[in-house]
Formats: sequence, structure tokens, C-alpha cells
Amino acid sequence: MTSTSTGPSARRRVLFVGAYERDNFGDLLFLLVSEQYLAEAGFEVVAAAPLAADMTELLDRKVGGFVPLLESERYDQVWTVGGEVGGTRVHTALWMSVPRATFRRYKAASPAEQTAMRARLIGGTDIESPYLPRLSQFPLNATTPSVLNSVGLAGIGGRDAADQEKLLRILREATAVSVRDQLSSDLLDRHGVEHRLVPDVVHTIRYTHPRPEGEEGSGAVLVQVARRMLANVGLDTFAQALATSEALAPYPIRLFAAGLAPNHDSLEDYEKIVEAVRRHDPDRDIAVLDASRRPWDLVDEIRRAHLWIGGSLHGRIVSSAYDVPRISFPKRKLDTYARTWDPHMPYGTTPESLDDDVRRALDPRTQERAAGTGERLARLADENIRAAVAEASRVTPDETAARRRTAAQLAAEEREARERREQQPEGPAPAAGLVSRLRPLAGAVRRRAGRLLGRV
Repeated sequence: MTSTSTGPSARRRVLFVGAYERDNFGDLLFLLVSEQYLAEAGFEVVAAAPLAADMTELLDRKVGGFVPLLESERYDQVWTVGGEVGGTRVHTALWMSVPRATFRRYKAASPAEQTAMRARLIGGTDIESPYLPRLSQFPLNATTPSVLNSVGLAGIGGRDAADQEKLLRILREATAVSVRDQLSSDLLDRHGVEHRLVPDVVHTIRYTHPRPEGEEGSGAVLVQVARRMLANVGLDTFAQALATSEALAPYPIRLFAAGLAPNHDSLEDYEKIVEAVRRHDPDRDIAVLDASRRPWDLVDEIRRAHLWIGGSLHGRIVSSAYDVPRISFPKRKLDTYARTWDPHMPYGTTPESLDDDVRRALDPRTQERAAGTGERLARLADENIRAAVAEASRVTPDETAARRRTAAQLAAEEREARERREQQPEGPAPAAGLVSRLRPLAGAVRRRAGRLLGRV
């Protein structure tokens, strides 16, 4: 493959696209963990997001907007690394990243004004997804290999037919796609999209950021809860569950913020939880964790914990990587992930079941059943990302161009089939033949991937 840089010692460049413009623990870990593998393979990583941001405080770098970067520069590879990217719309990314006043103006604007505002905020061409760039849309990168790793795509099923066609085209253009949950894999199977089902790449921190020899644990129970869950169950109900749990009584409780972006965690809510717990039990040892917001520092806190409790998927994944007992609150993506990869530790925990689930997570019998999970998932995730790097490095521009032509043709066929269905709503589904043609290809690719990863 031709490098974008000149000179005999120049490194190839890869553009990483993700939610790196805001404070969210898991999204930032995707970047930090994955770039270690690409750097090892000789790539310079450029971090990009839907909107540019100065993330020096958390990531020691500025993050560019991926649209102007793809419009102005050629890359050797483009990766979307992690996250629930399938159902996320551009306006959702704006809501989580722009100032509140700006978003209120956007919501109040006409459709034409919203399109113009998006273009200004994003920095160029209007896009179909905030985290899934369609590279055929960008002439300089029309034959650049693309990889989607550790993504959640089940949300595509909730989009309307026209949006689904656009997103499926992006997926079919990609050189390699790996999803981290069974629901996403099932959706891609239904649409005949090539992919691999493998654990989240963050499990590899077991290898890339290992536990220091002789490290002592903190003895603390880390508890994380998002604003949405508190709104659903009630802050006082949640606090009462912590205060009255006999199984938690021997341990200091530290409230852990996995992310301070909108719709994530709130330090103000955490202070209210502390006050409410102390009203129920004045002697309970509880406080908001006083820690750096930098991702590796948060990883270290989880690794040293006695127990993790929370609604953050990456809180559970980091705990699993270091064999820390873990409990998860109800959440669709978390429940699906736990069922697929980490079923032995409790999940779907409510305030009513918290005390029993703490006992179960700390029970030696549960820990024996879960033994080996961290090593197994780290190995699978490590093998997958290495295979994806190799696959994207081998593919030629001609092969990439052919794949994208095929994706465009399939998108056109699906659009025509949809239009016929809309005209004849009671008739048979013309797209059935298209999907049946794609399924054997998807199966063949997964079998080949399975042989690569030693899973079949």
C-alpha cells in the first residue's frame, strides 16, 4: 500500500474515529488501547471525532473533526473503534458535545437551517452517521481500507428503512467488521454483512496494561450509576439500597464517575447519594472517589477495587480483565454483553436485588465459575485486533474499490426494492433474494475469521 507520507523512514497514518471529544471513560479507552496495536504495527494514529475538541487534559492531544480531515488528507487506514454506533444519530452526538445554548438553537431551527448548522459544526460535508464515515464519500480516501472494531450495531434495527440502507452500505464498504454482542451479530446475519463476533478490545488491557507485581488492593467497593438510572429508580431508593446492604457494610464505598458527558454520570448526584446514605446510616463509609479523570488512572482504580458495581459497560469489562468481582445494573447493551461473554458474575441488578447479588459476586463458588474469563476474553480480543490490522494492511486499493462498488450496487438494489414495497405494500418482499445471496458470503468470511482466531 502506498503511504501518505514521503521519505524512507515515514510512518503510515491511520485515522481513528470515535467519541473522543468528551469525557466518557469507555470511549477514551478505545482510542488508548487500540492505538497501542497500530503503533506496534508501524502506524501513526490521528484521533478524530464528529466535532473537533481540545482533549489535552484527558488524552494529551487535540482531537480533530473527521470530516475536514478526510476531505483534506489521505490516510492508509481508517478505523471506527468501539461504541454503540449503529443507532446513534448526528443530532445525538451534537447534543452530547456542543454547548447547551447551541443545541437549543439547533433544535429550534428549520430542517434547512439544521443542515447548515451541522455543516458548520462538523466542518464540511453532511454525514450519515457521527461515527461511521462512508469513505466512498471522500475522494482522497475512496480506496482507503476501513475497519470497524468492537462496535455495537444492533441499533440499526431501530432506524427507518432509508437510514438502514445507508448504514448497511457503510458496513459493506468496510474491509473488516467485528461486533462485540450477539444482537449486533444477529442483525448483520439477517442482512448478509460480513463480520466477526468477538469480545471488546478493551479486554486486552490485561496484556497491554498488566497488573503490577505485588500490587495491593484498595479494599474499596466502587459504585457507578448514571443519571438516567437514578431518575428511573429514584435517588433515595438507590441510596437506601447501599445503606441497608449488610453484604456491603464491611467495605468502604467510593462513587466512581465513568463519564461526565451529558446523559452519563453527575458528581452533583453523587454528593446527594452520599448525603442520603448517611441519613439512613450515619456510620457508613461512603464518599465520592477523589481521582484523576484520566482514563488510565480510572483503570488503576478499578483494578485495585475489591468489587465493581455499576451501569458502565467498560467498568464491567475492565473489572473482568483484571478478575475483579463485578455486578451490573440493568441496561440492554450491558445485559446482552454479559450474557454473551461474562455470564457468571451478576447482571441486571436492581436496588431490591443488590444485597443478594453482592453476596453472590463475592462468593468463592461464583469466582471459581468465572475464573479464566479475563484471560480468555483478552486472548480473543487480542487475536482479533491483530487479525484486523493484518487484513487491512494486506488489501489492495483495487480490492477496496471493488468492494465499495459492490456496496453501492447493493444499496441501489435495496432502495429499489423498498420503493417497490412501498408502492405494493401487500406484495412479497423483493429484497429476500438479495439477502439470501449475501448470507453465504457472510458465513464464508466468518468461518475464515474463525480459523484465524482458532475458534472453529
